[in-house]
Amino acid sequence: MTVATAFLRLGSALPLSLLLVVGLACLAPVLADEKKGVNGYLNLGGVMVPDYEGSSDYRPAPLAVGKLGYDEFYLDLRGPELRANIMPAGLLPLGLELGPSLAYRFGRSDVENDRVDAMHDIDGTVAAGGFVKLYADTVLQARDQIGVEIEALSGVGSNGDGTTVSFGPFYSFWPWDQLRLGIRISATYASGKYNETHFGIDAADAARSGFTTYDADGGMKDVGLSINATYRLTEHWGIAALAGITRLVGDAADSPIVEDAGDATQGFVGAGLVYNF
Repeated sequence: MTVATAFLRLGSALPLSLLLVVGLACLAPVLADEKKGVNGYLNLGGVMVPDYEGSSDYRPAPLAVGKLGYDEFYLDLRGPELRANIMPAGLLPLGLELGPSLAYRFGRSDVENDRVDAMHDIDGTVAAGGFVKLYADTVLQARDQIGVEIEALSGVGSNGDGTTVSFGPFYSFWPWDQLRLGIRISATYASGKYNETHFGIDAADAARSGFTTYDADGGMKDVGLSINATYRLTEHWGIAALAGITRLVGDAADSPIVEDAGDATQGFVGAGLVYNF
C-alpha cells in the first residue's frame, strides 16, 4: 500500500466529525504552557482505523497533524482539515476560540468487504464551516483545562454530501510535569443528505450487493469517548498516544451496511512523535 493510498483509507474510514472531535485533536499536545510569539508543533505517527465508517475491518494508516500560531491566533492542520482561530484573547472571562474550517471529505471505494465494495463509489467532496471552543484553565488544578467545542461542516459544490455538527466536552490535566492526560466525549448530528450518502442503499446498490434498500434520515449519528496522553521527553520533543471508541446510533447504526456487514462500534488507536516549537 502506498502512502497516498493509506491516507485515502484513513479519510474514507473516519468522517470529519470523528477525526476532529475524538481523533486528530487528541494527538495535538500542549508541550508549551504559554502561547507567546511564534508557536506550534508537528506530529507524525500512525493510527489503526476502520476500513470505512461502519466497517468491522481495520487497517493501519499514516497520520500527520500540525499547528502554526502567533500568540493566540493559529492555523491548525488536522489531517484533511484546516482550521483558523481568529478570536483575540482576553475579550471574555473564559477562553474563547473560533474561526472558519475547510476540509476535504474522502469518499468510499475499494474497501475490504466485498458486498460494500460492490456498491457505487462515493466521491470525495470539500466541506466548509466553522468551529467554536469555550474553555477555562486551572479549574481543578494547575495547568488543567476544561471546555466544550462545537463544529459544523457542510459539503459544497455538486458533490456536497450534507452537513455534520460535532460537539462535546473535554478535560485535560498534568498528573506529572512530563505527562499530560485528556478525555473527550463527543456526539455528532448528521443531516439526511449525509446519512443517505454514506449509509443509504438505493435499488441499484441493493442489486449489486445483496443488501435490502434503505433510506437513511438525518439525526444523531454517533457518540464517542476518547483518552489521550502526551509525554514530554525534552523541551521540544515528546510522544503522544490516543485510543477511543465511537458508537454509531440512529439510522446510521440501522443501515444494512453496518448492521449486516459491519459493526456499529468503531474503535481507533494511534501514536505519534511530536516536535514542539
